[in-house]
Amino acid sequence: MAASLVIAVAAGTCASPRAGLNGYTGGNMNGKYQVWSGKPQAPWNDDYASKGYEYFDVWAPEIATVYGEVFWTSQGNQPIPPGIVERFKGKTMAIVGYEQDQVMVNPVGQPGVNPDQDVSVPINWAYNHHYMAWMTSDDSEMVEVIAKPGDTSAHGAPTKWMAVDKPSAAFRANPDIPTSQMFSEGNGGESRKSFHGYPAGYAQLIDSPTEWHITPMQIDTRNRECGATPAHINNCTRFTPWLEPKQARYGRGIPEGTNYSGVLECPCNSRFGGDPEFYPTAGTKEMNVHKFNTLNSGTCGVNAVVNQGDCYDAVVSIGINATSFVNKTVADPTKPVGCSVTSSADGVATVTFNSAQSGAACPSETIKVGQASFITGVTLGLRTNVNSGSAVMRRGKKGTFCEDNRVNVLSTFDVSGTSTNVTANNDALTACEKYCLATPACTVCSIDQYRSQPDMDRWVALPQCGNVGSFHGVLAGDISNKVFAGEVNITVSGPSSVWFGVGFDATVMGDSPYTLIVNESGVMEQHLGTCGSEAEHCPGNTLKSMAQVLSNTVVGGVRTVVITRPLAGRTKEYYSFNLDTQSTIPIITAIGTSQVFAIHQAHGDGVISMTNEAGIATCVCDGGAQGALCSGNFTGCKSFTKNCVAPPAGSLLAQKNPTCNSKQYSGGLTCCGHQRIMLDADQDPGTDLLRYHMKFRFWFQEYTPAVNGKRASHSDLPRIYYQTEANAGEYDIPPAFALPNNPVVGYPDWPVGKPTPGTTCTGTCPDGPDCECVHQIRFNFSMSNTRLVYAGGHCHAPACKFIELWASINGSDTLLCHQLPVYGQGDVSNDKYDEAGYLALPPCLWGKDEGLIPGVWIPENTPMWSIKQNYNTHSGHFGEMASWQMRGVNFPEK
Repeated sequence: MAASLVIAVAAGTCASPRAGLNGYTGGNMNGKYQVWSGKPQAPWNDDYASKGYEYFDVWAPEIATVYGEVFWTSQGNQPIPPGIVERFKGKTMAIVGYEQDQVMVNPVGQPGVNPDQDVSVPINWAYNHHYMAWMTSDDSEMVEVIAKPGDTSAHGAPTKWMAVDKPSAAFRANPDIPTSQMFSEGNGGESRKSFHGYPAGYAQLIDSPTEWHITPMQIDTRNRECGATPAHINNCTRFTPWLEPKQARYGRGIPEGTNYSGVLECPCNSRFGGDPEFYPTAGTKEMNVHKFNTLNSGTCGVNAVVNQGDCYDAVVSIGINATSFVNKTVADPTKPVGCSVTSSADGVATVTFNSAQSGAACPSETIKVGQASFITGVTLGLRTNVNSGSAVMRRGKKGTFCEDNRVNVLSTFDVSGTSTNVTANNDALTACEKYCLATPACTVCSIDQYRSQPDMDRWVALPQCGNVGSFHGVLAGDISNKVFAGEVNITVSGPSSVWFGVGFDATVMGDSPYTLIVNESGVMEQHLGTCGSEAEHCPGNTLKSMAQVLSNTVVGGVRTVVITRPLAGRTKEYYSFNLDTQSTIPIITAIGTSQVFAIHQAHGDGVISMTNEAGIATCVCDGGAQGALCSGNFTGCKSFTKNCVAPPAGSLLAQKNPTCNSKQYSGGLTCCGHQRIMLDADQDPGTDLLRYHMKFRFWFQEYTPAVNGKRASHSDLPRIYYQTEANAGEYDIPPAFALPNNPVVGYPDWPVGKPTPGTTCTGTCPDGPDCECVHQIRFNFSMSNTRLVYAGGHCHAPACKFIELWASINGSDTLLCHQLPVYGQGDVSNDKYDEAGYLALPPCLWGKDEGLIPGVWIPENTPMWSIKQNYNTHSGHFGEMASWQMRGVNFPEK
């Protein structure tokens, strides 16, 4: 059951101190806040009520959990007060801030009946890991889509909600006003004492609001021996730990005097994902799951399949076009070593394992074919034809670099002269391009230079680019890709009554793939998932067509289209078929509910492997061992490799952070699904329920549009989002040192006495009383034409030291935001939110209000970087986060 309440608030303060808020007499629900504006505790008025703002309260439906249980699911669409809906029908609300709490209510299950009797649930009872909330209108709606484990746009959840416009949104009086707003700043354990508001003249604007929606992630950590009802609020006011799985806290046990539960860090355990170091017989982690792929040409080399069983299993799992398979083993030194597959015209494929030592190359043909069917009823066929010897280098725009520019480098080409000499840079790039054209393994040349590393001024020839990063740029051609002339014929079939689609090089929509959408009108080329870092599951942008439709026919209720297009995509938004780098291609498919491209009714993923034509063998290689997290007895296993960013842009790959792959993964979002119990299977959480509600207070004003040269009352603040843990969504902070007979999970072979990756220490370490260690990550990126108004880092208790945001503006390194956590001291008898060891994160604000510094204009392609440090002297932490949740505008201060 949910509820809402509206209260109009006049300017002024409360007549008497508020209970549980340390004598606070202002109008805020949660008391006094701090902000950073050029310095900590900037002297700025944070009291919403004193500014004459109004508010309304809303409560979400009840959360009821046992100890150790995770609550992480949508709570549905909830109404906002009818009076507010009627008042703003056809009008714009300016949301100037919000406050959040988690409360037990009276009567139980009936929020809003007696709001003065709400009892705030301590954060060490129910840990707020994070929430994502929205407000929608008559012209928008919430939709749910699938996300893969570790997908950053879903904050690690298996599914994701997002707000989308309805068709009616285009016909409003002012279609530029947003139809929905998202609220997810300072959205974890820091939420209640971190400010979520804006300076005068700025707001989140929404047209005709009607509903709100929240997906919370809460973890129950209340020791049931202390009780879990309002009557027990004064029991165990100092945190009292209870059951924890073996893998919690890196297996080092519960330290005396701890302020938090190891359960809140989502340690993998004997129920799911637990490491063999702690659970050798549980079957919760596979350590050697192999990834296989076909090879376009050359030899598999060290990646050759080494046994016949793997060979036979591999071929049937990678989307080979065959109706049946025949296996055979040979020992022929004239044939390629390892695994190969040869198809025939009758659909039978012969899988051959060659045990002989051989240096023979795999057959290299200009024509490759592939076909695969998917659970959606969609079938995809590909036929590529490469014009041999006709490769060219295509230079990209200035200001980009390959994030894999130090991975498997084939050759380097140094710039002779200064880094600003355009001629010298162009000569080095030209030399790299010449090498790349002559080297089959080379697919791209990339700049390898960054503002903070002037000694790395060179171009590198690479086998793959990885993700494309941004920086200030050297010249057009910072990335130069090798592309082959040639074409691909694509045949796609599916149900004729609805639209259907295929996306290339993707396992979920959040991978933002190039996609073909088919319906009765023809074929549309689409770039999916372009709505931003936390809303990537969306229809995206329609691309200018580069495909020619050869036929569109319907037979027996099945539509089949045949198209042709060049192998090389027009831009990076298009998929380029380069079988030297990817001949086994991940594919997503979906079907709709009508001929109109909209939300799908079914979806599925798989792979398609390109092979030589019938009668010619194709080699199959082993891409290496991965791990898999399992539910026990090696069932329900999940394998993944996150898209962690390589240096110099990011830190995680260089540190080999365990979050990046399922083999090392030890704790965090992937082990923390909805209704999972974060305990070992032999630990009983009991049946006593903790029952409470998420509560929000939205502060607002009426919006006045611009008229007769007079400015509008408020500028809207779009969300700006970056992750220091780039593309991973979370990361691990290992303890500073491994201990004798107690290795660091995720780094099982790390030597004793050597600081773990990312760690620096001072004092006599590891055992001296003055030893202090910190773990650091960094992310380099760029921003353009932006003025920040609000910036908040997301940092979990209890290890956060600081998080900083920097920019290089006009050649000068500028500290934009320095977030220092304010840790609670445990004086909960006076301040109910002062839980020991938990933190508030004062956000950075800029504006013209008294006490704030002016905003800084961030010009085109400004180099930016974020630095995050956490304490890890004796303790490590799973699932830490370091994102920047910001809001700003695209015009300078007026």
